[in-house]
Amino acid sequence: MNQQTPPLQNDLSNSVRIILLNKSGHKIDEFFMRAGANLWVFIRKRGLPIGAACSGVGVCGACNIKVITNNPNAVSEQNDFEKNTLLKNNKLIENRLACLCRVFSDLTIQADYW
Repeated sequence: MNQQTPPLQNDLSNSVRIILLNKSGHKIDEFFMRAGANLWVFIRKRGLPIGAACSGVGVCGACNIKVITNNPNAVSEQNDFEKNTLLKNNKLIENRLACLCRVFSDLTIQADYW
């Protein structure tokens, strides 16, 4: 009997590289995390400052980040809930909420609060 691992589980065994830039565009950190993991959770576990007024449920907009990548599949797809949260909190719609992002390949992120 041939058992195949579901695609998501394959992704979870891989590491992805994350580069953090401050608002001036200078690199402040670089780390590896498990592909498919939640970006906000990992950043908090790493001890880095990130907005968390709603405890990571996607309603405050405090963890908004700019994702810089050439790969459109590097992070989970932005849904209407996330877009509405960004709009309600006067954030750029092209930004992402780290608490709602799962990372699948290497990327760079930038935030105004770093």
